[in-house]
Amino acid sequence: MRMNILFNKTPISVNFVGTDHKLIPSLINALRYNKFTTMNLAQPLEHVDLFSSEAILYAKDGNKARIPIF
Repeated sequence: MRMNILFNKTPISVNFVGTDHKLIPSLINALRYNKFTTMNLAQPLEHVDLFSSEAILYAKDGNKARIPIF
């Protein structure tokens, strides 16, 4: 399943892997408060793979990062 969200006024595609849309508020919260990870990505986010306990962020230049979801 896939859904688009807005983060920093930019649409981001979220792919659900073994989870559902109920983790979207936790994902947005993690993106908002995990500044170290999001600032280290040189390019803006392109899409996210959302798992039940973590998210893998993909930037437009091919870099990726992991953040925990609580």
